[in-house]
Amino acid sequence: MSASGQVFRERVKLLVEKVISEMGLEKRFRVETEYLSPHGSVVRDRDRRVDVAVLDSEGRPYLFIECKWQTSSGTAEDKLFRSAEEARRDRIFGVHSVVVLGGSGFNRKVYRWALTEGFVHEAFLETWLREFFGR
Repeated sequence: MSASGQVFRERVKLLVEKVISEMGLEKRFRVETEYLSPHGSVVRDRDRRVDVAVLDSEGRPYLFIECKWQTSSGTAEDKLFRSAEEARRDRIFGVHSVVVLGGSGFNRKVYRWALTEGFVHEAFLETWLREFFGR
């Protein structure tokens, strides 16, 4: 992960922690980064680390957040398709899952596809989290 990708992941983590705290949910949830998924990877036959994981009070995965940052065209776009498959599999196993997009370098066509697949842009993440945890 690039340095800007790591900064993006940390920004997402801090936002998730802020929303959980402001909603009074700190006793129900905790947040970790680079969380080893108990489900492995659907795409590759190996372990999978989730960028940001929200765990319930008993340590079970509740929400997985994958962070995809792109400042210019490149490999992150290719990784979006894999991320969509991983998110579908997480949901099959009962873990909510979303991919968060950041940066302005995504190809417009791929970006629109990602939004129709349920990905969330960083600009809307706080609103999305408040709706998600508020229901």
